[in-house]
Amino acid sequence: MLYEMKLRTEEFNNIKYNNKIMEVRLNDKKRKKIKAGDNIVFYKLPELTESVLVKVEKIYKFLTFKELYDEFPSSYFGYNNLDMYGILSKIYSIYSHKQEEENGVIAIMFHIEEGR
Repeated sequence: MLYEMKLRTEEFNNIKYNNKIMEVRLNDKKRKKIKAGDNIVFYKLPELTESVLVKVEKIYKFLTFKELYDEFPSSYFGYNNLDMYGILSKIYSIYSHKQEEENGVIAIMFHIEEGR
């Protein structure tokens, strides 16, 4: 299956330049369908003219973003220079605590598909 997702410039570039191997999202209705072996096309906001194709290796599910970020090195998310407070501040600028509580969260581990 092929999925499409949009990313802010910094996040997109972290994937494009192999500085990020996990994407974090709410475990909402759309994300519940993603599984290992699927592909995701990430589009760079705001123009959506640049994209990168990745293959999903594994999905990890958690109740909270903090639990998720505690489980893996920050470098997996492209956050080499941020502490936990900085990482959580970034994610809560996108998602609310209520959304987190209602859906849970996932970490999508992936690798870039070559030739794209």
